[in-house]
Amino acid sequence: MMTDLRTYELNKKEQIVVYACMGISAIVLSMLLYRNILFSLLIIPFASKIKAFTEEHLAGRRRKRYLAEFKDFLFMASTAIGAGRSMKDAIGESIPSLANIHGDDAVLVSDLCKAYERMDKGRENDVAVLSEMADASGLEDVSDFVTIYAICKSSGASLIIALNRAASVIMEKMSIENEIEELVKRKESEGFVILIMPVLVLLFLNLFAPDYIAPMYETVAGRVIMSICAAGTAGVFVMIKRITGIEI
Repeated sequence: MMTDLRTYELNKKEQIVVYACMGISAIVLSMLLYRNILFSLLIIPFASKIKAFTEEHLAGRRRKRYLAEFKDFLFMASTAIGAGRSMKDAIGESIPSLANIHGDDAVLVSDLCKAYERMDKGRENDVAVLSEMADASGLEDVSDFVTIYAICKSSGASLIIALNRAASVIMEKMSIENEIEELVKRKESEGFVILIMPVLVLLFLNLFAPDYIAPMYETVAGRVIMSICAAGTAGVFVMIKRITGIEI
């Protein structure tokens, strides 16, 4: 089966890293906000959501890498088809080059190997195999490519021109995305400063004026205020991620 890029499942090593980071962060914040390690257990109900957020973030990064690999594949396939190769042969010839550029563990390299084997040994229809790969990727550009290829194959239109045009469109889209990402990163950096400042102030007071901040830890009202501040900070973080979560 082709790799499903719409979801991402953490492997055991990644799960250990994620849960370790959760635990350490929870202990640090618990000591900083309440001076009681038991409050770190409050993260348990949110562990699954944090894990899901991490998987969603990693899935997005993988789709972006996949699209960059796919753009290179289109140029390679266009060259091979221009030399008279079939789509199956173009895929087979592009695999070593893509592996050299993006590594043997690249997702597209793995999917193309599966596609080539099914076309070569299984004698499956190339359009059907590529359509399955496009559906699994969940990427509009890949689906458009398969549609264009199917139309060109059935109508006899120039596939070389279509492939080059598709690669150019992907490059333009990636260029726009990079520009937007630069703007988003600036706003995220500003948001990170806003988020980290209360933590730094609290740490500073604990280190250099513990008596001044003591009522926040020794009274019920102080703990409530700390909890409200923590919830507010988490809410701001969620809002920042939603505002900067721009897709093209």
